[in-house]
Amino acid sequence: MNRRSVKVFAPATVANLGSGFDVLGIALETPGDYVLAHRQPQPGLSFSVRSNNSDLPSNVNENVAAHVAQLMLNEFKPSFGIRMTLQKKMPIGSGLGSSAASSVASVVAVNALLVRPLKKKELLRFAVEGERKASGSPHADNVAPSLLGGACLVRSYEPLDVISIPVKNTLVWVVVHPHVVVRTEEARDLLPKAVSLQTAIRQWGNISGLTVGLASGNIELIGKCLEDAIAEPVRGNLIPGFRDVKQAALDAGAFGCSISGSGPSMFAVTSSSTTAKRIGAAMVKTFLRVANVKCDVFVSRTNMEGARIVRMQRG
Repeated sequence: MNRRSVKVFAPATVANLGSGFDVLGIALETPGDYVLAHRQPQPGLSFSVRSNNSDLPSNVNENVAAHVAQLMLNEFKPSFGIRMTLQKKMPIGSGLGSSAASSVASVVAVNALLVRPLKKKELLRFAVEGERKASGSPHADNVAPSLLGGACLVRSYEPLDVISIPVKNTLVWVVVHPHVVVRTEEARDLLPKAVSLQTAIRQWGNISGLTVGLASGNIELIGKCLEDAIAEPVRGNLIPGFRDVKQAALDAGAFGCSISGSGPSMFAVTSSSTTAKRIGAAMVKTFLRVANVKCDVFVSRTNMEGARIVRMQRG
């Protein structure tokens, strides 16, 4: 029996994880975006957006969710069209993988309506095109964990090769989103075009240790290896009160703290939900005191499932 309609959730992500610039990311339980997709007799894509954000593009040629859906329709040429609605729940320019969540929810929804759906991992090549549309770079450190769940390591971009890290789900992530916007393009423009061998060696050691820490559940090792010698020193300047907020997180019991994606969101890691709440409160208080900026707080374990079908109708 054919699938007539589907609703999909795709979660937010924390990319980079400090030292893992463009190659590491984890999925969160909340927040995330939803996509509703229905088969329609007429070919092509009909697209709409539900959002409180007036800056979100709703044009089928500009929105990443519509873009990746159209790519799939162009390639697979189904005998039906799709009517799609993006329910945008995530803030734009947050550093939480907003465009990735929209793209992932879209490709999973379209895939569910196809006669011969692809495996989840086969959808990555479409989802990264949403990132290319959004920022000019088809990076996979957000889309991979949003799609597949858990922690993902991008071993190679040419060809795209993503490895799922067998994470021990004992970590608690605290993510604080200050109400300011950092555009991904702006944050990428600040990055150095070259680094010294000494800096590269330091970064390689940290990312290797971070991968081991995630797989083993060694939170002390994870905390030490969140150190970022490349992006954080320049991107931290885009976040008002960054250094004070980071110190507040560490003082409240975080094992490590850094920038989520390109910012302005910041994340910290701990092993206790009680401690996580204390860390979140300290970070929020410091943002308000130092920079007069209000924040949202998300406390989450690692989302091991990734994007999921919430509802499906057959007929």
